[in-house]
Amino acid sequence: MERSGQQPLPTERELTSTVDKRLRSLLPRTWSVEPILPGADGDLVMAITAPDGRSARLLVEVKSLIDARSVPALVERFARAGGGGGGVVIARYLSPRTRAALGENGISYADATGNVRIVLDEPGLAVVAPGADRDPFRGPERPTNSLRGAPASRVARALADRRPPWRMRELAAYSGTSLGSTARMIDFLDREALLRRDAAGSVEDVDWIGILRRWSDDYELTKRRRVTRALVARGVETIEEGLRGSAIRYAVSGSLAARRVAPEAETRLGLVYAQDTDDVLAALRARASTGATNLILIEPADDTPFVRCLDDDGVHYAAFSQVAVDLLSGPGRTPEEGDALLKWMSANEDRWRA
Repeated sequence: MERSGQQPLPTERELTSTVDKRLRSLLPRTWSVEPILPGADGDLVMAITAPDGRSARLLVEVKSLIDARSVPALVERFARAGGGGGGVVIARYLSPRTRAALGENGISYADATGNVRIVLDEPGLAVVAPGADRDPFRGPERPTNSLRGAPASRVARALADRRPPWRMRELAAYSGTSLGSTARMIDFLDREALLRRDAAGSVEDVDWIGILRRWSDDYELTKRRRVTRALVARGVETIEEGLRGSAIRYAVSGSLAARRVAPEAETRLGLVYAQDTDDVLAALRARASTGATNLILIEPADDTPFVRCLDDDGVHYAAFSQVAVDLLSGPGRTPEEGDALLKWMSANEDRWRA
């Protein structure tokens, strides 16, 4: 029985039928697409024809589940098969990272949620349409497919903050998560092609930039947390000085933390995690405000933002991995500041990565 709100899993036949209909609705009326059928060699083939009669035949790979880890094998499969027009992958759902990996390798795709990217050189055609960014078919018994929640955040932070290799128990202990949660996160990141494991299952290589970017896709800075917007009358430039030497448990993040190493723009808004926001308001002589604000105070649901904080001249700053994700998932220009910080982190790993 399917869980309420969870869609039933489509069969491969239903997948091809859904994609057929989706493509017909997206293509101009003067173009045509033939039903997906086996070709002479048994491979599934999709044929798309332009108004002038030029046609492209694309080899089709239909799979219920395809992840970023599968992309290299798909590239080889289409290269061996040839066919001129290229290949198209059809699945029930393709994650943002999987779609990006397919596109980077010149593979077209479509999924049952409506995500479509069909690109042809001859005849020239580009059809791109959005679908879902979350898997509507995933039930509680199916593999983890996001980095939401405290265990995921802790594992992502650990993989970024310290170089591999990692044995599973060692990673669980370092990140402060259960062995089961850690194993599920590692399996997900492996499927997303964001790390590499050896034959024994230990993590031997990590794409920490990719992990932080993937975590930022799921990170919701202000959701399910106590958030206080405040005005520091003396200006955002006085926030660090007001907290210097304080015994309050806090962590400065966002633009204020990043500008120490990667200043990108004038800082207009401070971001501070605090165990008790009232204590920080008192220390800064700030007041909660529903109007003009230059400070956001967040009481986190768990202590992840405080893990491996950095003390710089008496001020507590969140670890660079946390700061980067706060910026990447933030509003306005902050994602650009996050990009600048990642660039600095990549060039200076010895200064922040254990």
